[in-house]
Amino acid sequence: MLTVEESVVVNKPRIEVWEFMTDPDNVPVYCSNIVEYELVSGGKLEVGRICRGVAKVAGRRLELTDEMVEVERGRGGKLVSEDATIPYTLSLHYEDEGDGTKVTWHQEMESLKGFFKFADPIVLKMYARDVRSNLEKVKTILEA
Repeated sequence: MLTVEESVVVNKPRIEVWEFMTDPDNVPVYCSNIVEYELVSGGKLEVGRICRGVAKVAGRRLELTDEMVEVERGRGGKLVSEDATIPYTLSLHYEDEGDGTKVTWHQEMESLKGFFKFADPIVLKMYARDVRSNLEKVKTILEA
């Protein structure tokens, strides 16, 4: 199992951070590796909602469709993409930390399937750096 886990503390209330990050319209705003992402079915913040998009990782375009399978208002959510180029599960958790919110991004993938010319550990390290940068961007946007 390949795992990427990164966290950041955003100096804003938990519900505000949760609402921003779970809104599909905002995903391309804070995720530099997402070049397309749109809601295709369901409500924006509801279990069962489906989004389709394209991510760019290590110079490769990866098509994805994900479904929100769990959501707890202001606390977290879980997305599953079984038909993506590289299937994954993404959990986002939000918890109070001081006057702010600690956001934890936890993503798991079975394998990169030899899709990249680099070894899995190298691609995973590059992707973890993207995730960290994206979380820092959320912090910058919301704290402005």
